[in-house]
Amino acid sequence: MSPTTLVRGRLRDHPLWSRALSAPEITGRLIQPVIVSARVEDRERVADAPFLERLSITELVRDARDASSTGLAGFLIFAASDRKDELALLASERDHIVARAIHAVKDAAPDLAVATDVCVCAYTPHGQCVLFAEGQANVAGTLERLAEIAAVHADAGADLLIPSGMLEGSVRAVRAAVSSAGRPELPIAAMVKLESVLYPAHRIAVEAIPVRDRAVPLIAVDDRDAARTRAAREVAAGADAVVLKPGLVTLDLVTRVAETVDRPVISFFTADEHAFFVASDDSRDLVAAERETFAAARRAGADLLISYGARSTTAE
Repeated sequence: MSPTTLVRGRLRDHPLWSRALSAPEITGRLIQPVIVSARVEDRERVADAPFLERLSITELVRDARDASSTGLAGFLIFAASDRKDELALLASERDHIVARAIHAVKDAAPDLAVATDVCVCAYTPHGQCVLFAEGQANVAGTLERLAEIAAVHADAGADLLIPSGMLEGSVRAVRAAVSSAGRPELPIAAMVKLESVLYPAHRIAVEAIPVRDRAVPLIAVDDRDAARTRAAREVAAGADAVVLKPGLVTLDLVTRVAETVDRPVISFFTADEHAFFVASDDSRDLVAAERETFAAARRAGADLLISYGARSTTAE
């Protein structure tokens, strides 16, 4: 790895992400989350969040080609897990739906960047972002599983890995895993996530078990400095970008983090935030309003934007 890359972070030197980071229009900086499921044959509306869908690989490929032609930056792939166990073993299987989805998108739309979620919460019967052993959080075991998941995603051809559980040590563990897998150039983004009521819709869509008390603490919504401190610590650990979530709630923190770390900052607008803009049958004004939130994030200093409204706000 060149000294320039180590200083700038790997995301800026990645051929697809570097293009997104220099895109003059917001469309070229948008990342669409997608949820794939091995048991869905076509498309499946999420019953409790009908503005979200679970996709088959075939429909994912269809959407990827459309997103590429529209000029979107990329997809962020999640999976709805149809098997759960205490060790989240499904997530690290090499023929898992996420690995197949990565291959399919890269084959169908090579100009579309692929990011993946690296976490265990959707694959366990408790829904937490950490595994347990003997009734206690098993941090070492979780980091080992995250490393195995990351290696599978890297081998499948992912362009960005996002360990999203806010577990201390995740970035280092994932970095070591992808380096051992022969992809030391693969960018890793750290997640800086606030305590918020704006997460349930996505958890429903990926069929994660509801969680009331988090075993891995998030950042208090009224803490002015914790996000910046955490972001700096993650960059020191090797993060190539910082993701701030939820999007609207963290606009001020985007500015503070962007001024603190020399890495791209990514605003993640949650599914619940997107829900605000699909509440009416006459959605023309709401689409424009959602675009305005993207513009606000860019003004705040966000380099890339993840949103469930990425494709719908760019549709003709």
